[in-house]
Amino acid sequence: MEIGILVATVASKIRLKAYLRDAQRHVLLAICALVLRIPPICHAAQVNTSCSEAERIFAKVEVRLEKKDDRAASALLRGLASCPNLSPVKRFNVGWLYGKAHDFTSALRIFASLPAEIPDRLTHAYAIALAQFELGHYQEAIDTLTALRASGKFDAKCGDLLGVSYSKLAQYQNAYEVMVENLDQFPSDPYQYFNLMTLFVDTGELDKAAQVADRAVASLPQSAEAFTMRGSIELSQGEAEKAYHDFASAARLSPKSSDPPFFMALSDYRLSKFSEAVQVLQSAIVSGIVDSDLHYLLAECLIRINGPDSEAVLSELSRAIELNPRSASARVLRGQRLLEFGHPQEAMVDLKIARQIDPDSGRDTRNATYLLARAYLALGRRDEAKALFDQVGSQFSPTSAEALNQLSDQKMRIALHP
Repeated sequence: MEIGILVATVASKIRLKAYLRDAQRHVLLAICALVLRIPPICHAAQVNTSCSEAERIFAKVEVRLEKKDDRAASALLRGLASCPNLSPVKRFNVGWLYGKAHDFTSALRIFASLPAEIPDRLTHAYAIALAQFELGHYQEAIDTLTALRASGKFDAKCGDLLGVSYSKLAQYQNAYEVMVENLDQFPSDPYQYFNLMTLFVDTGELDKAAQVADRAVASLPQSAEAFTMRGSIELSQGEAEKAYHDFASAARLSPKSSDPPFFMALSDYRLSKFSEAVQVLQSAIVSGIVDSDLHYLLAECLIRINGPDSEAVLSELSRAIELNPRSASARVLRGQRLLEFGHPQEAMVDLKIARQIDPDSGRDTRNATYLLARAYLALGRRDEAKALFDQVGSQFSPTSAEALNQLSDQKMRIALHP
């Protein structure tokens, strides 16, 4: 695994919380719930007759969002947005809900249509910058936030977003200055440590990232994220034993999270402690943690213990795919096992799906292409096999370690670069 990939993945996952305060990226929840100190659905005294169902529609939108049905939520919001006499605060709340539905263009349009003091200047500007950030307009977000800071209105979450926006544009010196200032002003805010750690990871300065991680753990001894961050840095630096202990601390502090046991087991795997890794993963699964990647890693460990022909390997891979049908790593490994068991037709199904999931030229794609070529060859489809072999080269051969590295990379990239 490339140096820094592991820490970058974990770092990003945590850094997202600095400016998107929940794992589902319901971007504007904090605006109503934390900043305005009002319920998510903001009430107004007057409601136009034609919009008398506004409160019921707000409630229906929330239900749709809970079910992750963003399209239906947006359709309901379009009806609300057309109501002529919604109060300004309620209209702002419509924009917030658009943000939760990941329709940031509509959210930004509504925020821009409202006076800057609705609901207050700080919240309004932050909402605009956050929507701009989500749309990838990082310079616009920077401009919005720097103008806000010049007006004397700024807080920790604005600083978070400004620093990360600079980082997105690779303006690392500006990002560093903002993040150091944030840490000095808000030393009890965990996200200030996480942001600075991630910045050092992005610039390849792992030793500095490790120093900040030590400070974070010392200052935030009850923070699972701090231990996870430090563990990820240690694992990237080849210190798997130390990393394991930090991940174990994170697991004790956050027993329902799937990441600490995954990385505990990955640390054991790196140390060739495959039986210990199996115990960690099985304990997590028995405790009620439901995560596809736990089953995938368990299959990898079982291959090392019992050999690739173990029926338990196929069982774990099938469970991983049941939980996440888009797990390219699990699809590739199950396809490989089915091919080795003499079932090329069944293997071909998984391998084709894996190539569709990950069409880029990553490791999983190369593995799937090579194995699919072998499946075609086993079925006598030589022309199709040759065309695929030509894509990856005749000397290419996938390895189990390479597939596991691909999964680790994916978990990191999802967190660091959403």
